[in-house]
Amino acid sequence: MKTNKMKKVLFIAAAVLVVGFAGFGVKTFADNFWSGHADVTAINADLDKLDSTLKQKNEALATAKSNLTQAQSELTNAQQTVKTDEAKLTDLQNQLDAKNTQYNTDMAAKDSQIQQKTNEINQKIKEGQANVNAKQAELDTANQKISTLNSTISDLQNQLAQEKTKSTDADETKKELLQAQQDVKDTRAKADSIVNENQQ
Repeated sequence: MKTNKMKKVLFIAAAVLVVGFAGFGVKTFADNFWSGHADVTAINADLDKLDSTLKQKNEALATAKSNLTQAQSELTNAQQTVKTDEAKLTDLQNQLDAKNTQYNTDMAAKDSQIQQKTNEINQKIKEGQANVNAKQAELDTANQKISTLNSTISDLQNQLAQEKTKSTDADETKKELLQAQQDVKDTRAKADSIVNENQQ
């Protein structure tokens, strides 16, 4: 396709030269033949340079288009890879969010259970302390009763001891009284005996 364009350019240039030569007379053409020949040679050289330059530029353009196509393909592949990675990242982020949500839910449940157990333990401790205090109060009351009873027993024992002492004294007095009565009887009997003996 590029060669056909170059042929068209050369054909147009040759046509221009022919038309130019037709406009001059034979004499003028003969006089200027050598200078026109030099111009044609220069034009041909320029056309060759132009053709070479165009070929280089076309090759460079083709290379650039090929590189662009390859780069576009690589960009498309890279974009697809990025999309795939983004999808994976989104999925992983969703999984992480789900794990975090589950973890937070589990921890909240554990905290609630721990708090409930703590409250129950504290309640048991309070109840136990209340029971201990009640038992201590009962023990204090019982000790007070025991102390009062011991004091009462001590007083009764003292009273009993006093009564025993009094009873012993009474027994001694009774014995002395009985002995005196016996002595009186004996003395009377003796007196009666003496009297009786003297009356005979």
